[in-house]
Amino acid sequence: MDGKMGEYSQVMHEEALVSRILSQARAIYGPKYPHGSTFDVIYSSESMHDGDGVVSWLIVYPQPDAAVWKTGKAVSNDWIPVLKSERIVKQQNPYAFLPMATLLVERSYRNLIEKLRVRMVETMATMEKTEEAEKLTKDDTSTDK
Repeated sequence: MDGKMGEYSQVMHEEALVSRILSQARAIYGPKYPHGSTFDVIYSSESMHDGDGVVSWLIVYPQPDAAVWKTGKAVSNDWIPVLKSERIVKQQNPYAFLPMATLLVERSYRNLIEKLRVRMVETMATMEKTEEAEKLTKDDTSTDK
């Protein structure tokens, strides 16, 4: 396997991680933002006293409401941070085959996925409680009126 194939498959792997993050984000946070809002994943590198690190962010570019859109003033580059990964710090690994920056980004993406999984469980539990309450109300056959 040549170096180019390895780089290509790593890019595909990162894109798959980003797709997983975005699909979970839309499921969890989508209802909080107007239809047409765009979610994205970005990362930043940081150098601090304890070494180099990477932080990934889930962000959203909110779509303005229809009234604002019609005014023509709807184009904005404003974005809102939704979720932040932990800071993934560079560790010395003599057995690492991938460049360290690639490993840091991948680990920060995986950290976002784990945080989203926790939020997904919380969201689903809330939805189940709401659905159960609605079922109980619909199934109430009491004669007290």
